[in-house]
Amino acid sequence: MEKSRLFANAENMAVRWIRGIGIVFFSLLCVASLLFTRYFPADYAQEIPYNRIVFFPLTLLGAMLLAAGVWWLGERVMRDPGKAERNLRFLLYGVLAWILIGGVWWVRISGCTPVSDQMMVLTSAQRFSEGNYGRLDYGKYLFMHPHQLGLTAYEELVFRIFGRENLTALLLLQVAGIAGAVYFGYRITRYLFSEARVAANYLILAGLCFPFLLYCTYFYGDVPAVVLSLLAVWQLLRYVKEGKRSSLVLLVLGVSLAVLIRNNSVIVLIACACVLAVKAISDRRVEYLLCIALLLAGMFAGRQGLRLFYERRCGHEINEGMPMVLYIAMGMQEGDKEAGWYNGYNMYTYQDVCLYHGPTAAELGKAEIRARAKELLLHPAYGADFYWRKFSSQWSEPTYGCFIMTYAAENGRGGFARNVYEGGVNRVLTSFMDSYQLLIYGAALLLLISRRKKREPLENEILLIVILGGILFHMLWEAKSRYVLPYFVMMLPLAAAGICEVTQKIQKRGKGKG
Repeated sequence: MEKSRLFANAENMAVRWIRGIGIVFFSLLCVASLLFTRYFPADYAQEIPYNRIVFFPLTLLGAMLLAAGVWWLGERVMRDPGKAERNLRFLLYGVLAWILIGGVWWVRISGCTPVSDQMMVLTSAQRFSEGNYGRLDYGKYLFMHPHQLGLTAYEELVFRIFGRENLTALLLLQVAGIAGAVYFGYRITRYLFSEARVAANYLILAGLCFPFLLYCTYFYGDVPAVVLSLLAVWQLLRYVKEGKRSSLVLLVLGVSLAVLIRNNSVIVLIACACVLAVKAISDRRVEYLLCIALLLAGMFAGRQGLRLFYERRCGHEINEGMPMVLYIAMGMQEGDKEAGWYNGYNMYTYQDVCLYHGPTAAELGKAEIRARAKELLLHPAYGADFYWRKFSSQWSEPTYGCFIMTYAAENGRGGFARNVYEGGVNRVLTSFMDSYQLLIYGAALLLLISRRKKREPLENEILLIVILGGILFHMLWEAKSRYVLPYFVMMLPLAAAGICEVTQKIQKRGKGKG
């Protein structure tokens, strides 16, 4: 009996610690988004996140009006208990239809074209589909960045099925992926919160999250990685709560593919493994430890299998590539953009200084990390300022790079599409996202405060664990506002529950006074 109580207390303690850390970080997010906003220059010439003080009463008023609007719409959907589930299904179908129709329409009119890393991966996939593996040769793109092989393989498969030049097919799959991500988020919300009204709030918030929708024209792995990550979270909940073995297969598959397409998805794997490890102790189930082993085996088998596949195709070993430690070193440096943002250090060190010799580059990166850590510790005021600028430059940019990352258009653009990037529509959407961002951060914070002492199983905190992992990881890694969009999308169920929690308390107080 004592052991059972001790194990149960360990899980409860883990939940409290996670919520406590979450309250701290979401408080910082609220303060940052309330007082100022980060923005990119209107001509999109440089990816510099400038800082602008905002008139916070207006931003706060906008967030409150948005919350009231979400509550009112949710109330209309759920007001008849006998028809609530039917109406909720109609809302789900409506939001998914909006994403699919709006996404297809945006793909058609936006005229977006791949540039930079997008172009390198895409053209590599096109060449692979023709049997040309030159990008794996010494000094070429995939020689330096073999971690992009998973995304390249995915795009190669698309081109082999739909045609080498069919970029539209790739974007339409992204639209379908965004709809799938919203659906997976809906299923996660139903598992995490018993009130159906939370699911209604979630769907409304998801339908309003236009930066995610605009990323359908971004020729990169962001959307597929989010889709697969949310699939994995959903399947983890199904597996732990219902014990469905089919969910275990989908969990391993989802995490493994997500990590292949985007390395940062390993945060989701770690979060799932942490939940399973604690549950293995609290519930005394060895099966959960075996599940962790399957997750790790799936990830490593996927990576190694893909590497061997392409080594057989190209006829030589694939290079280990640029050491990841260089990205951490760069994330500790100043630059011409902002604290921790890309400044070319990794390329200069690996390519120019070390002539593609990975071990030497790794040692230089480690030395740079030690030197910067010493400097930041010796000057704590500067260190705090550095990491505050790095933190806020990623999390207080309300568009999450959706405009600047998709701005390039081969033949230019006109009409409404141009207005979205350069005109009045752009200003309206950006102002809207200032308040929307504050609403999401604030509602999630209120949920955590409200439920800070409530006993719940650890798996109910899986989204929060992933989000906190993302915050900590990108405090170490190279910074970019685009990187945090997946975690923002994962905040929507928490914000939906926060809105429900607050409105219910307001209604109860109103009835009590009446």
